[in-house]
Amino acid sequence: MKDDDEDEENTFGVTRYPCMPSLVALQQMRNRLHLAFLGRKLMKWTMTATGREMRRIAGEIDAIYKGFDADLRNAYILLARSRYFYPTLNQMVLENIPNKAAVLVLPSSKAMSGVKLMSYAIIETNTQNYVHLGLEKGGQTILETKKAWLELLKRLISMLQLRTSFLTVELTNRAATKKGNVLSKIVVPRINLTSKYIVSELDEKEREETFRLKRVKQKKMADRRKEELKILEERGLDKIEEDKEEEN
Repeated sequence: MKDDDEDEENTFGVTRYPCMPSLVALQQMRNRLHLAFLGRKLMKWTMTATGREMRRIAGEIDAIYKGFDADLRNAYILLARSRYFYPTLNQMVLENIPNKAAVLVLPSSKAMSGVKLMSYAIIETNTQNYVHLGLEKGGQTILETKKAWLELLKRLISMLQLRTSFLTVELTNRAATKKGNVLSKIVVPRINLTSKYIVSELDEKEREETFRLKRVKQKKMADRRKEELKILEERGLDKIEEDKEEEN
């Protein structure tokens, strides 16, 4: 039992499983070999699917990181301009933290390529925080600062989700690769070696049994010939005695 896309297995340094050579053990090894091939195919499919998913996530990470430094720099510049109008802006924000957040993150799980990934849904509550901030001066700058930092917050959440998903898929891909290598390089060669050992032992037992039956048959034929010769000799002696008696 062998896949067409698999190279010839190397059994160098591989030891067989300890077992008694019998037809039952041979059938068990064939069943284990069938399961090992199914497991190896499953690991190959998992490696292919997770590899494709890793490439997709890597592309999204690359796209979301592009221009992030410029946006972050502009957001800090806008924050500095807002502080020009309100030097105590940080204290005002920290002392007047609203009871309801403007952005909520709802975690959920989804299965992609056989891997359970965490997904974070960004929900805007449309809560107007610090409505009166900037009425006196710098209102346009503060509004632009709010929008810039809100976009940065959404971007950071998406970056966190993508990085977490990539790490989870990468770990799954590594585990599948490791299991596939173990099945291909250790389990399958050991099962094949054990099956060959069982078959050779059964063939040797069959040859021994054939030779034993042949020797038994030869022994019976020799004993039968001896009995026939003995009977012939007895008949010959009886005939000689009868001839002697007739002569007398």
